[in-house]
Amino acid sequence: MWVIIKTKTKHGYVGVLDSNPGFAENLNLREGSKVAFRPEHVIDTGHPPRNYVIEKYGASFFQDEP
Repeated sequence: MWVIIKTKTKHGYVGVLDSNPGFAENLNLREGSKVAFRPEHVIDTGHPPRNYVIEKYGASFFQDEP
């Protein structure tokens, strides 16, 4: 699954799921879901184009959450 990281936390990261996680019983994740995860869950990193993120999630994606 692809996740766009929104913020780094004390224990890991919080991001937005940027791919369809598929289907499984009791799975409540969907593309666009907010997810928290730890460094050991990361296989690779990259930087999506800023225009892609703004087009898909809006400019507010880059604003800090309260």
